[in-house]
Amino acid sequence: MVGFVVTEDVAETDDLSVGRQLSFLCIKHAPVAQGFLLWATEHCNGKEFPASPPYPTLAPGVLGLARIIAKHHPFSRQDVMDLALIFLEHNHTDLSYQKMIALKEQCLRLLLFLTTQGLAADVYKIIDKKIRQHGSSEIDSSLMRYFISGALEIIRPPVSVPFVRSMGKMLSAKLCVDALNSQYFDTKKKIALVKLVSYFSDAVTEEMSTFSGATARDRALTASLKSAYGGGLAMFFPAKRKV
Repeated sequence: MVGFVVTEDVAETDDLSVGRQLSFLCIKHAPVAQGFLLWATEHCNGKEFPASPPYPTLAPGVLGLARIIAKHHPFSRQDVMDLALIFLEHNHTDLSYQKMIALKEQCLRLLLFLTTQGLAADVYKIIDKKIRQHGSSEIDSSLMRYFISGALEIIRPPVSVPFVRSMGKMLSAKLCVDALNSQYFDTKKKIALVKLVSYFSDAVTEEMSTFSGATARDRALTASLKSAYGGGLAMFFPAKRKV
């Protein structure tokens, strides 16, 4: 097999393609879905698969089916996240830069989908760990901007303290700060980011600490984020006058 098409819009008929049959079985039967994830994790891990000729056409199908499985089978979501992280490590030397970036962006979209399915804190923690690794080439500045742009379209207030801690720590990483303060990050997204940091600050106020469990360390983190991201956009958020 060098590639297959996956879809959620399938019915049980005799003339389905291999990809549609597999999609149908993974949607309807949890053991099949789990079996696919076990196969994909084993097959895609390591250096052999990314260097193989079928990789450019097979990889998108694997990631696409993993997303479908995560949607229909909640128990599988941690395994799907682990699979997406394996793909982020891939580097196909014979594949064009654009196609390799497109595959990594598909991985990040899958991770963003998982943040909407109860794994937000886990996803942001693992992204933070990756971008802090010295010499890591899995997520560069452009991919970081792509990931945060997607996150800003998803997140809506109010936010919890555990969420502030996980995403806030990631946003405080140097690679993230440099990437999001650059001229290549859209101004509207920068404004949305400043607003998000403001929501973070509201969530960890001292007045809310008894109820939320916020600590002085959380408030120091949000203050640091305000300094990192708010300075260049102060014109959009004039200081409130004291009455």
